[in-house]
Amino acid sequence: MVSDNGTDETPWWVVQTHRHKERAAQVQLEREGLATYLPLLRQWPRPAVGSDVGPMFPCYLLVRAAPELFHHIGRTPGVHGLVSFGGEPAPLAASVVALLRAREGCDGIVAPTPLPPGAEVEITQGPLQGVVAVLEQRLTARQRVRVLLDLLQRRTRVEMPEQWVRPT
Repeated sequence: MVSDNGTDETPWWVVQTHRHKERAAQVQLEREGLATYLPLLRQWPRPAVGSDVGPMFPCYLLVRAAPELFHHIGRTPGVHGLVSFGGEPAPLAASVVALLRAREGCDGIVAPTPLPPGAEVEITQGPLQGVVAVLEQRLTARQRVRVLLDLLQRRTRVEMPEQWVRPT
């Protein structure tokens, strides 16, 4: 990555890339002297094929650039365009980039912090939405969890997608 000491006042922008072209677009933009940031995340469970490290936001890349370079960014191989709202590219607060960087490990990968077994969680989606449960175990099958619910005066085990629960 091009060095970026954080004192630059140039805004960050979100660039949409073509599928699986985040790194190629990053290399091209860095060759042009632009600061880029591609947050990486370790995937769980590990995919059967390929690396277990991938972009945190697939098809997106963060770029620090002056607005006069937008046309150049849009013509970069692998880039679809800048993320815009109301026809205007939307700047990204530097604090968001700082937050992501602060969560990186020494290897440059943002490490997820999974909930520990025994944590109280709320079910946020599905037929049990709003119910409070206890996390029993993370399952490697398709990012699922097993929770314990108090149903009919006894503890019942229920499996669901991990994204359906959040800490209370």
